[in-house]
Amino acid sequence: MAMRKVLIPLILLIFAGNVLAYPVELGLDEVLLVDDSVVTFDPSPSGDRIYLRVEGPTGSNSSVLGFGESLFFNGVNYTVGRFDPTTKKLVLHLSGNYSRLEIVKKEDFSVRVVESFDTYTRLSVRWDGYYGINDTLRVYSNGLLVKELSVSLKRGDEVSFKVKTPPSGILVLSIGELTKNVVIEDIEKQVEITSIRRDEKLHVTLLNHGDDVNATVMLTAGGLTLEKKEVHLERGEQKEVTFDRNPLQGAVVVDYGAVAQETFYFQPPDISLVSYSFDGETLRIRLKNDGGHFHGKVSVMSNSVIVGSPLYLDISLREGEEREVAFNLTEDVDYATVVISSADFTTSVPLMLERGLGVRFVNDYARTYLGGSATYSLVVTGKGRVELGVAGLPDSVRYAFYYGQNEVRTLNVEGSVQLTLVVSLPSFPSGFRVEAPLKFNATVNGEGYSLTLEVSGAGRLPVYGDNWLAKSNFTSEVHYLGLPYHVVWRDVTPPYIFENVTGEKIAFLYGRYVRQGEDLKLHVLSPYGDILHTSSSPEGRPDFVIFNESEFMLMVEGKGFFDSVLLVARYMEEPENVTLELERKPFGEGLEVVIINATSLRGKKLTIKASGKNLELKAYHFTLNSEREDFDPLGTGKAVFTVKGDNVSGTMAVRSDEDFVAVVVRGEGRADLSFEVGGTGVSASEVTTRWPYLAVLGLGLLLVLAVFLEKRLG
Repeated sequence: MAMRKVLIPLILLIFAGNVLAYPVELGLDEVLLVDDSVVTFDPSPSGDRIYLRVEGPTGSNSSVLGFGESLFFNGVNYTVGRFDPTTKKLVLHLSGNYSRLEIVKKEDFSVRVVESFDTYTRLSVRWDGYYGINDTLRVYSNGLLVKELSVSLKRGDEVSFKVKTPPSGILVLSIGELTKNVVIEDIEKQVEITSIRRDEKLHVTLLNHGDDVNATVMLTAGGLTLEKKEVHLERGEQKEVTFDRNPLQGAVVVDYGAVAQETFYFQPPDISLVSYSFDGETLRIRLKNDGGHFHGKVSVMSNSVIVGSPLYLDISLREGEEREVAFNLTEDVDYATVVISSADFTTSVPLMLERGLGVRFVNDYARTYLGGSATYSLVVTGKGRVELGVAGLPDSVRYAFYYGQNEVRTLNVEGSVQLTLVVSLPSFPSGFRVEAPLKFNATVNGEGYSLTLEVSGAGRLPVYGDNWLAKSNFTSEVHYLGLPYHVVWRDVTPPYIFENVTGEKIAFLYGRYVRQGEDLKLHVLSPYGDILHTSSSPEGRPDFVIFNESEFMLMVEGKGFFDSVLLVARYMEEPENVTLELERKPFGEGLEVVIINATSLRGKKLTIKASGKNLELKAYHFTLNSEREDFDPLGTGKAVFTVKGDNVSGTMAVRSDEDFVAVVVRGEGRADLSFEVGGTGVSASEVTTRWPYLAVLGLGLLLVLAVFLEKRLG
C-alpha cells in the first residue's frame, strides 16, 4: 500500500513531464539534430517497438522503446510517442536542456537554374542530405540520358554544369534513388541583335548574354546570302559587325548554335536641290536629303559632257542634312545639269545659269611709305553695272579707282575688265599708325573685299660721318640709336621711325643750321603722329629733347631750307653702372652710345670702365656744336680716348662748362659699363677748346688799353 502511494505520484509526474515536452515528427529517412546530437530510429516489423539512437560528440545512447518510454542523453529526455506505419513517421516528445532543433533528410539534393538560353542551360545541384554521397548524377530529357556526372558531395556542397536546353523545357535529375524534375520556364536567346544601322556600310551590333561563343553572321536579301562574317563573342561582349554590301532591305541571320534573325528596311535617300548660285566662274549648289542615308557622287554636266571641276565630288548626307558643294565651270555654258547618283538613288536637275559679276583681287596687300601711294589690281568679270567704293579708310587717306588712265566710280562691264585701286597716304600719320597693318574694305556693288595696307616711314636718312667707309651708303626705313643721321629738308620733315628701345633717351639736333643761326624745332611723336615732346632751344642753338617712350618717331621743323644732324642715344642724368647688350645691327656693327649729363661732373675727372669681349671704348666731349659735328661713333678721330680689349678703361677731364659727355661702346654680346668720378682741375683739352674765347678776350683788353693810351697822349 505504501509502495502504491509512492509509484502513483511518480508515474503521474513522468506523464506530466511528457505532457509538457515538445513534440517532433521524425521520418524514417530523416535525422533529428538537437544541438550537437543526432537522433535516428528504426521500427520493429510490427511497429510497436522503436529502436532509438542518439549520437553526440562525446558518445551515444540507444534503446528499444515502446510507447511512452524515454531515453535520456546529454540533458535531453526523448519519449516515444505514436508511430505511423503508413507514413513511417515517429512522434518524439523532447524535454530538457536544449536550444536548437532541426530535421534534415538523410539523403537529399536541390536543383537551381542558373541561366537558360536557347543554346544551353546551366544548372546548380546542391547536396542537402545529412550524410555525404558518392554516386552518379544523371540528367534525362524526354527519357533520354543527356548528362552523366560522378559526384562526391557533403552537405552544402554544390556542383554546376551545362546541358543542352531541351525543347520541352523539362529535365529529370537523379542521384541514386533520389529524383528531381526541373521545369525551365524562361529561355532567352544567347546572342541578341541589338541594332542595325546604315551609312556608307551596313553595321550590325551583337550582344552575347552567355558564355563565349563563335558565331556566323550572314547578310541576306531576296533569299540570297550577300556577305558572311565570322565573329567571336566573349561573355557580356557587345560587338559591331560591318558589311560592305549595303542593301536597303534584307535580313541578318546569326548562327551561334541557335539562330537569331532580324529583318530590316531603310528608307531610300531623297536628294533635292535647295538653291544654287553662279558668279561667272563658280557654281554653288545646296543639296538636302529628305530620305535615308545617302552616300554617292555629284557632278555637273552639259550636253552629256562633264564641265565641272572637279569632275565629281563624293558626298554623304544623313537624313534631314543639308550641304553645299561648289564646282568651277571649265566651259562657258548657259545650261548645266547636276547629276546626283548612288547605288540606291539617281536624279538629275537641269539649271539655267544666270551669269552675275565676279570680282577677283590680284593682290590684297600693299606696303608704302608716308606721302606715297599703294596700288591694288582687281578683275571684274560678267555683265552688268559696277559701283566701286572703299570703307574703313581714315579721312586723311585718299583713294581712287582707275580704268586705264581714267578715274571711275561706276562702270558697265561686258565680259572682263581690269581696274586699279590707288590709295594715297598723307606725309603725316592721322587716324592710323606707321609700321602696323591698316585693314579696310574695297566695295563692289556693296560687297566688301578685305584689303591690307602697311605704312612705313617716309625718310631714308644717310648716316652722317666722314669715317663711315664702305658703310656710308647704308640707309633704312627704321633708324637706329647711336648713329648720327644727315637731315637736309625744307620747312617740315616727315616723321622718321626709330627702333623700339626701352629706357630714357636723348635726341639731339645740331650741325650747319647752328652755324648759320637758324631756328629749328625737334618733335618727338607717337606712331599715330601725336606730338609728345618738342625742343625749346633759342634760335641758333643746338636742340635736344629727353624722353622715355619706347615707340616713337622724330620730326624736324624749320623755316625754309635747312641742313642738320639728328642723333638719338641712351641718356644718363648721372653716371651709373649699366649692363649693355651689344647686338649686331643691319649696318654691320654692335653699337651703343650713352650721353651723360655732365653738369654735376664739371671740373672733375671721369673714369670709364667696360668689361666684355673684344670691346672698343671711346669717350667724347659733347657740348659744343663743333664737337658734335665731329662726333663719329664708327670713326677713329676726335675722341678723348680710344681703348680696345676685354677689360678696358679710360679717364677724361670734365670741363668746367661741360654740358654732355658721350661714351661709345662697340662689340658683340654683353658689356658691363661702370664709372668713377674724382679729382679736380682744368685739363689741357679744356684750355685747347677755349683758345678762341681767350683770344677774343685778349684782343678786347688790348683795344681798351689802346683807347686809354690815346686819350692820355692826346
